[in-house]
Amino acid sequence: MSFQCIGIVGAGRMGADMVTLALAHGLQVVAVDSGETRRSGLSAQVTQGLEQLEQHLRWDPARFAGWEKRLSIAPLCRALAPCDFVIESVFEDASVKAAVLRDIESAVGPQVPIGSNTSSLPITHLQTGLSHPERVLGMHFCQPAYAVPFLEIIRGEMTSEETFAAGEALGLQLGKEPCLVRKDAPGFVVNRLGYALYREALHLVAEGISDPESIDRAVRNTLGIFTPLCGPFRWMDISGGPALYAKAMETIFPSLDNSDKPSALIQRLMEAKAGGVDTGTGFYKYAEEDAAIWDKRYREHVWRQLQLRQDSPESDD
Repeated sequence: MSFQCIGIVGAGRMGADMVTLALAHGLQVVAVDSGETRRSGLSAQVTQGLEQLEQHLRWDPARFAGWEKRLSIAPLCRALAPCDFVIESVFEDASVKAAVLRDIESAVGPQVPIGSNTSSLPITHLQTGLSHPERVLGMHFCQPAYAVPFLEIIRGEMTSEETFAAGEALGLQLGKEPCLVRKDAPGFVVNRLGYALYREALHLVAEGISDPESIDRAVRNTLGIFTPLCGPFRWMDISGGPALYAKAMETIFPSLDNSDKPSALIQRLMEAKAGGVDTGTGFYKYAEEDAAIWDKRYREHVWRQLQLRQDSPESDD
């Protein structure tokens, strides 16, 4: 299964990344956005993304040749008619996404799969009220989407097998390593794992067991070492095996936090309107320029990791 022309609805930061991704892999792209500023700036964003792939990952620029002719930019969803797959990437609000999904449905044939780029909204809820809910699925990308191999493919309660398979096929065609989420659940996979970590980290601080700096240091120097190589199941296998971990779980699990509400610490920070690097305060204090500094550090780290993966492409699968 392969696709020739895909639609991307929403040309914000993530949407522009997804347009770049599709063009980098040779597809025809119809980009739709109601905002004139986003439409007029899209080509420049694509150019920048392709230049980064050439610079950091040594992609041959010949593979991008003529990409301008493969990109159509329009203000309305009716331009999506020739697409054989469409992904919406608009504001992370259920009502906004629902309206856009209805517009997409009216523009494409009933067999065309429709993906919703979301990090947490229930796909089953987004399917409700659509004429063909079986062809809707979740597709959770990570920035920069044209480079990071992460992609969650999420099946809603009404998503058909054919649609789920089509989402995986498109992900592979775009060079991703899809994580298949076979059952709709809040936060899907990666965010559920992440929030379990955040909850226990907050609990350790609240109990006076450790402090944010020490916890960050511990995670960076353990998970930060092995997770680029393998995930939790492979790690348990190569570092002692299930029997060893089962014994440790008997001791540790009863003491882990299982509260269903945010901790008092993060509640206080929320009430104080702590926005992290954007407001200058969070778990740490930040100078005005630190938001840009940390964004740059993150992106440089992403490119370094991708370069290592490219030079040593072995997978833990």
